[in-house]
Amino acid sequence: MLSVLTTGWGLVVVCAAGALAGISGAWWSAGFACRYALRLAVELQAGDGAHPGCGLSPLAPWLRCGASMVMGGLAWILAHRYGLGFGFWSTLIALNMLLILAVVDAQLALLPDALTAPLLWLGLAAAWMGGPVSLHQSLAGAVAGYGFLWVLFWLFALFRGRAGMGYGDFKLLAALGAWVGIFSLPYVLLAACLAGIGAAFLRQKNFRLGSSYPFGPFLAAGGATALALGPGVQSYF
Repeated sequence: MLSVLTTGWGLVVVCAAGALAGISGAWWSAGFACRYALRLAVELQAGDGAHPGCGLSPLAPWLRCGASMVMGGLAWILAHRYGLGFGFWSTLIALNMLLILAVVDAQLALLPDALTAPLLWLGLAAAWMGGPVSLHQSLAGAVAGYGFLWVLFWLFALFRGRAGMGYGDFKLLAALGAWVGIFSLPYVLLAACLAGIGAAFLRQKNFRLGSSYPFGPFLAAGGATALALGPGVQSYF
């Protein structure tokens, strides 16, 4: 029975079911992210007023559909690699959490601990339970992800006299390190930086340092790409 499900039309059915799960999950996650961002903005506004809650709105339908289609494609790849077992569902949960974090950060420039911490612990748990990344690689990736951006943060602050990123970025990269392992982590960061620079250039039409943008969506995109490519992403370069 298992051989039937991993060859021919059986594999197509498994991949199609995975893609449908990915599309459905992304559609829900995008809506949840907007509701969560609005609630968080209201709470922050009631506290110190540092994050205005006005102006937040649900994602445009074309963005929500686009995110769902991309997630469906990633889920198809995951189902082809893992079937519909533990590797598929754990990674799909991680991808949906990354989508939520990307939307929240894009709207509020904030990566809340309530989202980054569970993503980190789930990554470590997945490695402990026999996921595609070993536990020692997962732990090393988490430490390296947080430590690298922490050092970069203080170097930037030393030379520029101001913060270049938030602590949420450290925690998100640590969580991604737990999922992809230490060897794939540099490529996640490289992809995020290149995407961020490209997006800034398209918006500003130059490379001046006068503007700032949330880094979380680019980290999430780099992490999602690495999760889709699977362990050993460095072999693609």
